[in-house]
Amino acid sequence: MWIWIGIIMVVYLVVLLFYPFDKLVIDRNKEPLGTKYAAFQEVNEQYRSSVFNVDLVARVVVSSAASPNPIRIFTSVNNQLIIDCDAKVDEETKHDNRYYKLNKTGQVIDSIYLAYDGYWGNFIEDFIVYTSDKGAHYSTWPLNGDTTKHEVTQLNSDLTWSEEKVDEKIKSIKANALYYFFSSAVNNDVWYRRAYFYQDKKWQMLLQKMPGYVNVSDEEGPFRYRKDVFRSGEVDFQIPKDVKLLYFYPEEKIKYSHIIGGGDGGFSVYNWRGKGFFTTKVAGKDFDFMVSKLVVEKEKHNGFKPSLFIVEEPGYASDLFNPAFYHSPNGFSFYSPSAKELYLIKIRR
Repeated sequence: MWIWIGIIMVVYLVVLLFYPFDKLVIDRNKEPLGTKYAAFQEVNEQYRSSVFNVDLVARVVVSSAASPNPIRIFTSVNNQLIIDCDAKVDEETKHDNRYYKLNKTGQVIDSIYLAYDGYWGNFIEDFIVYTSDKGAHYSTWPLNGDTTKHEVTQLNSDLTWSEEKVDEKIKSIKANALYYFFSSAVNNDVWYRRAYFYQDKKWQMLLQKMPGYVNVSDEEGPFRYRKDVFRSGEVDFQIPKDVKLLYFYPEEKIKYSHIIGGGDGGFSVYNWRGKGFFTTKVAGKDFDFMVSKLVVEKEKHNGFKPSLFIVEEPGYASDLFNPAFYHSPNGFSFYSPSAKELYLIKIRR
């Protein structure tokens, strides 16, 4: 009996050695990639094409947990786009932002670094209005690159106006000011509302003491003047409509995990990881690109439509992948292969 037990143990150890129960890679594809897709490239600084220029315009180091959308693009005056990047590299700079201004040909024509010093920069078309508990000022950088500080004229700073006078002024602001927005503040348990407005060719601020907590709605906040057209790190289980997955080339069948969050430990699956080959349109021309370390899943709950994930290494957790582009009507495009990078794609001239 001991002989048979010994034989079983040896067989078990051999199986465990060569075929572990928790093996991370269980199969590899031996079929070569077809020549049809051999010329596809990943979108990075090494991308080379006789048709397109591909340039890295922004890279950030902020963690996705701290800022899930660390790169944003919004429209501005003079047919410009502005790229807004979280500039965090340490605790001292975690509220800083860097902005790049692009003209209608996609050329970066100016940039500005806003180090947070108690002031928040609000983009209101021609202006950046800097607001804080200490006061306010503004510049015309979006319009003409001028960073000269102009002080905001303060009204009722000593709180001597009657309630009726304040209410009448606010009605007038809403009816006649070219731009206006509100913010709230609390000091020594007393709440205040600030009305910022542009009138008589200058920015002004009206201070109003409030009986309690002040909530400023999105419809009256400063962000309503800013139209974001792209944000990196946006997730979606469906491939964008302007991007087509042409072919998936499986390389290895691996184990990886899905992290659910909210206290759930997630679950592990086996699936093929490989290369995805995609196409989209940039300025009316086909732009082909490749994505490595890709996993394609098709689940019943999603109507068996393909969902894309990146798995950096066998056994690692998967990250939902969204091949997100912003196609400017001026004939160039932006692509974000990850939340931390942004590339500009233009036709060669």
